[in-house]
Amino acid sequence: MSPPLTSAPPRLPWPVVAVGALALAFILGPVLALGVRVPWGRLGEVLGDPATGDLLRVTLAAGLWTTVLSTLTGVPLALWITRLRRGGRIVRLLVLLPLAMPPVVAGLALTAALGRRGLLSPLIDVPLAFAFPGVVTAHVFITLPFVVVTVDAALRQLDPEIPASAAGIGLRPAEVLRRVTLPAVAPAVATGAGLAFARSLGEFGTTLTFAGSLPGVTRTMPLGIYLDRETDPGRAYLLGALLIALAVTVLALSALPVLLRREPVPRPRAIGPLDAARLRELTAPDEAGTVTLDSVAVPTRATTAIVGPNGSGKSTLTGLIAGRLRGTSLRVATTGRVVLLTQRPGLPRTTTVAGAVTMATRSADRTRALLDAAGLTALHDVPVPALSGGQAAQVALVRALAARPAVLLLDEPLAAVDVASAARWRGLLHAAAGDRTTLLVTHDPLDVAGLSQHMLVLTDGRITAAGPTAALLRVPPNEFVSTLAGLNRIEGEIAHTEIDTVTIHRGQLEITGIVSAPAGTMPHPGDAAVATFPPEAVTVRLPRTPQDRHDSARNVWPGTIESLESPAGHTVSVLTVTLDAGDDPVPLSVPVTRRSILDLGLGPGSRVDCVIKATAISVHPLHRTDRS
Repeated sequence: MSPPLTSAPPRLPWPVVAVGALALAFILGPVLALGVRVPWGRLGEVLGDPATGDLLRVTLAAGLWTTVLSTLTGVPLALWITRLRRGGRIVRLLVLLPLAMPPVVAGLALTAALGRRGLLSPLIDVPLAFAFPGVVTAHVFITLPFVVVTVDAALRQLDPEIPASAAGIGLRPAEVLRRVTLPAVAPAVATGAGLAFARSLGEFGTTLTFAGSLPGVTRTMPLGIYLDRETDPGRAYLLGALLIALAVTVLALSALPVLLRREPVPRPRAIGPLDAARLRELTAPDEAGTVTLDSVAVPTRATTAIVGPNGSGKSTLTGLIAGRLRGTSLRVATTGRVVLLTQRPGLPRTTTVAGAVTMATRSADRTRALLDAAGLTALHDVPVPALSGGQAAQVALVRALAARPAVLLLDEPLAAVDVASAARWRGLLHAAAGDRTTLLVTHDPLDVAGLSQHMLVLTDGRITAAGPTAALLRVPPNEFVSTLAGLNRIEGEIAHTEIDTVTIHRGQLEITGIVSAPAGTMPHPGDAAVATFPPEAVTVRLPRTPQDRHDSARNVWPGTIESLESPAGHTVSVLTVTLDAGDDPVPLSVPVTRRSILDLGLGPGSRVDCVIKATAISVHPLHRTDRS
């Protein structure tokens, strides 16, 4: 049996390794030297001494109390810091202040606040000076930053989509914290608690300054070691070795959750057939919700595609609708439960597939029925980290539908799903379009044409067009939508009209086509217009002299090839040609066979003529508000 594959990280430069080894030796060297100086023969004598027992009792009791209090207060503080929109960095710096203060100064600060004559002493009825509670108070002051920093770091590494998704499917804030967030950062909480305990074992200066060194009450092992080093160095060495052993043991125990954790390995699992009718029945909401964006009302019980180039604000818009984002002039109004599913599945990594879905269903039986209808029964008990990207995407879609959303926001949820599975889910989404109000962010022309009945077009964060999908694909409002529709698009101004054709100008470019407008709305010279035509209607040829140009085609446009794409597995390549139009060049996509490319010697920089008949071009009136 061959050994399992492991990653091969890049090697570090040898100076880095050498300096790292030197640093480790600097840490371990003094500890090993201490071990050499310890009089191990006196171990039984020192351990049997009642004074040693008092030191251990006070030290361990203080460590336990400190760990509990630091954890109970540090975890909420870390959670609060991660939610701060402003001032989070300043608060993190303030949390580290006890670590930067000299121990004696920290003790003086506690005395000024909590001592017998401290500012807060009238509010505190428990004596702290020369009392065990004072030891715990000093230790908590010093150890609290260890818990906060450790847990805060883990919370910042947690995918924010995970708690946001849990809240979206209906979990209350306390449930999100208890069932999602805390389990995700539990190893970090254990590590922070271990660091707090270990630091408490070694705390000296702050304790001595604030709580004193009363034997059996406030004298901890570090204080005892300090006193013994002058009168009995051998005993001091033994106590020091015992303290190091306790600290190492505590740190090892706190690291166990991380050391024992094993990431499950994704494995192939059979995906069954999808029962669309059954799944639709199990996920249908009581009624469809509504969405209004400024003055644009999204059609109810229909699917609306949200399209636009990268950076146009599509994901931001869905975040606003879902209530995850604030601070915009766009007025958003919704009714009913809104569930957002992004490209990141947002499944909690500390549970199984069934556990993740049950968070939405709150019923194990309904979860099993949903997974069976979705063909995902084989994934029922699979840990979430063991899912492949496609499996996780399908489980996330089931989970979102399980919440019975009245408004469903889908941000390219099928991007990671294989072609066959994506086709099944598209069939379900198409069949269930009338059950709820769905908004679908997509770059896939198949999703736009096959799933949506309406479309919102975004440009630079604004809704620049809205209407029925068929109408916007027939007359694309901008270049992006024309690419989705598989059309070339040229805006211009009508120069003149003839009996059955109209000519528009775009700079020096002249386009002649057939008017496509309702009866009685014939455009006039000077009106804005847009010409659309399929790329395959364009023919590319090498430039000819004016004397050689004998064409029945009304449109012959000179241009320069900018790029050439030859998709793998396709016999047709695509040229991107920039047409000569003066100061306002026009891009054009033209499909050509590879044989034509070879015969004509085409390539980037080649000059060509693009030829198209007027009958292949549709000219539509263009309202100023429709311009991209």
